[in-house]
Amino acid sequence: MKMNWYSWLLLLILVLGTFLRVWHIDQIPSGIHADEADGGYTAYSLLETGLSPHGTFNPLALDDNNTGGVHAPLYTYSQALFVKFFGLNMFSVRGPSVVYGSLTLILFFLVLRRLFKSENTALLGTFLLAVNPWAIHISRQGLGEAISLFWVMLGATLFLYSEKKLYLMVLSAVAFGLALFSYDAPKIFLPPFIILLIFFTRDTIFKLKSQLFIFGVVITLFYGVMLHTAFTSNGLYHFSRASVFDRIAENVNTERYLTTSPLWLSQVFHNKLTIPLKRFETSYVSIFSLNWLFINGSGNLQQAVGNHGQFFLFELPFFFIGIFLAFKKSIKLGIFLLGWMLLGAVPGGLTTGNYAYRSVHVLPIPIIFSTLGILWFWEKSNNFSSVFKLLAKPSLVVIMLIYTTSYLHTYFFDYPVYASEYWNKQQNEVVRDLISVEKNYKTIYIDGGEPWAITYAYFKQLPPVLYQASYKSSMPFGGDPETIQIGNIVFAHFHLEEVQTPSLVFPKGSLLITDGNKFPQYPTLKTYRDSGNVRVVFKMLEVK
Repeated sequence: MKMNWYSWLLLLILVLGTFLRVWHIDQIPSGIHADEADGGYTAYSLLETGLSPHGTFNPLALDDNNTGGVHAPLYTYSQALFVKFFGLNMFSVRGPSVVYGSLTLILFFLVLRRLFKSENTALLGTFLLAVNPWAIHISRQGLGEAISLFWVMLGATLFLYSEKKLYLMVLSAVAFGLALFSYDAPKIFLPPFIILLIFFTRDTIFKLKSQLFIFGVVITLFYGVMLHTAFTSNGLYHFSRASVFDRIAENVNTERYLTTSPLWLSQVFHNKLTIPLKRFETSYVSIFSLNWLFINGSGNLQQAVGNHGQFFLFELPFFFIGIFLAFKKSIKLGIFLLGWMLLGAVPGGLTTGNYAYRSVHVLPIPIIFSTLGILWFWEKSNNFSSVFKLLAKPSLVVIMLIYTTSYLHTYFFDYPVYASEYWNKQQNEVVRDLISVEKNYKTIYIDGGEPWAITYAYFKQLPPVLYQASYKSSMPFGGDPETIQIGNIVFAHFHLEEVQTPSLVFPKGSLLITDGNKFPQYPTLKTYRDSGNVRVVFKMLEVK
């Protein structure tokens, strides 16, 4: 089949998008944090023993070694496939996200072409997604956001293309169902989104009652399994630990007494309904601030680069123009797209501080609106006066190029340095040094608990049977129930804030690794400093 220029351009965009997701994936971000190490080592443990590092196995909810709860398993299974062929390394940890992020570009192209029946719209939108800061970020880390977006987009794509094809409708339901086991956000996002999707396609879908019924049965079965897993396997813990409902009673009691009003009146305004509602309002609305979307992005440097928005600033005016154009094209289309964006922020809104990760299903829609606005400007520029007509299109291209290259420079050259602590680079250096000297000491104490233990196991490529045995047999040290002992290394939280010298807690001749602010007057073997070489993050010392 002969390829036309649209096909070649799409191929070029896909190659660019994949390159930006895979280039130096083993080095950028600059370290592997505990959640990534946990996922990679869990995949390794499943391959080697059929069990998690804790010595258990629930195919629908894997143990989370860093939180005490469980996490959705699909990404870990994807990692297992990579570990099988490439070994336990950074590429295997992050490689699945590269694949899912790249495949999402194709799905996005298909959705745009279906919604707007325009090759130009589909191509430009796919390009904007290929270079988008948020999309690149989630596609270059070993976590569940990229796979979550992929399965939701696949479900939406199949549903939009299904028409009278029952098998596509069933596959759509399966894709949505698998999304439930890819990450926490779809569990909240999908029910109202599916209703919105049915509303959007109601003119055709309501004529296919049998197909819609089967679709609903499949979705219901997946949800039933997910809910059963969530309530029987502590599956809600991972999401709830940072939710707006956390520590409600404590906050209610505090707010009721920080007032001059009588208690009966204070109870009206400070209760278990008003406090989480206020938190949700604050968290939910924050994602739609212009600063969050287009200027500085998420303030969490693990979830975003911090010096750029989740979208490019040049998209800002076109974003609002695009909203107008979507509603102008079709009220139903405008409601669908705007509803998708508003619903996508709900999981993040239920989280204190609105994690960019949990609002990931917002991601495609601002790009669609910006695409419509840019194409409108491009066409309208033909009607400008001669001078403006001559400058408009080249100026837009140059501005887009400046912002895009600025972000890419920040991500690939600056971000690995200033965000190194967020990616545990210093901790990784400690663990590598620990592995090289561990035979020189009878006992080594790591002040940090299981996140350190799983990172050590990852870098050591510790046989999973040893980790499983250590986890089951370790006894609490210093009152810390999370103690894990692997060989001669004890991982625990030692609570050393009031301790004047390490010899009061640890035996002489042992090695201690602790935070940089502990024992400031005590001689150290080695210090690990922040990216600016100003502050000591961790220190290694011998107990004398």
